[in-house]
Amino acid sequence: MNGPLRRSRRYAGRIWRGGVQRIRTIARLIPHPRLPERSTGEIRNSILADKRLELAGKRTFGPHDLERLAGLLERADEVVPIREAFARRAVGPKRFIALRHDMDHDVENSVRLAEWESHRGFRSTYYVLHGDWYWGGPAARRPSTFVLRALDRIAALGHEIGLHNNAITIALLTGDDPGAVLDRDLSALRQHGFDIVGSVAHGDPLCRTVGYINNELFTECARPAMGAADRLLTYIDPASGGRRSLRLQPRPMAESGLTHEANNSGHTITLSDTGGHWSVPFDGIDDLIAVQGVFLQALIHPVWWALSGEVVKPWPTSAPAVSPFR
Repeated sequence: MNGPLRRSRRYAGRIWRGGVQRIRTIARLIPHPRLPERSTGEIRNSILADKRLELAGKRTFGPHDLERLAGLLERADEVVPIREAFARRAVGPKRFIALRHDMDHDVENSVRLAEWESHRGFRSTYYVLHGDWYWGGPAARRPSTFVLRALDRIAALGHEIGLHNNAITIALLTGDDPGAVLDRDLSALRQHGFDIVGSVAHGDPLCRTVGYINNELFTECARPAMGAADRLLTYIDPASGGRRSLRLQPRPMAESGLTHEANNSGHTITLSDTGGHWSVPFDGIDDLIAVQGVFLQALIHPVWWALSGEVVKPWPTSAPAVSPFR
């Protein structure tokens, strides 16, 4: 190849490479629409993966505990959802267990627990936490398809669906009216086909920060120790410093089509796994059911239970106990 031809080819190559570089530079400056992330039932898969990993690390009860729980439930004359227990609170059998689950942040483990119970003939109530990540967040105007599919499965197994009431918290976070939040989310669940007549207050971390309980939305759940029923609540966002105030305006549960709050179901003894350990020594409750006969409400949070072979990290057995009697 002669010299002039070689030089002309090198020159053409530089022009081509320079053109490509200019095109790439311009392309970086042009805004491009971000491709939507894949999702499951309107919940982004990245969020779902992160939550699955986080929740799997919270299991404090394993297969042995599950069998102990089954043994306790089998000692009862009947194990029923909260709705039935409330309706029969004065005439129920001698050894009566109302079984309840606050779903909190773990919707998938709730389905697993519902299947385990159904296989053994137990029926219970599952209180879905509106505004949680699987719902679509506190600003969501309707529940995600993801959570509705899970609730459909739980209901199909014979369990009751109730609302884990977080309306005051959602109102403080979003600026909405708590009564409107409650009615909107109840309406969405009812329109989907769930006959919801019961709720239970969610103990959101914001409750301790601001000083309220979510069921103070109802006149039947007044908390004089917390302050005046119509007091003003003030929330300051720690990230932005923004301030939001909300005046409580309690109203009867009936205005929202509700008949009861689970904490006031008429039970005489409570057994709870709140915090990942039993609220009272399990053996003592077992004896009370077997010998004396009581109306027990058992509160089991799905998040603490290893139902899919996860690693179990039990709490120390010296966890402080409280009286089971209400």
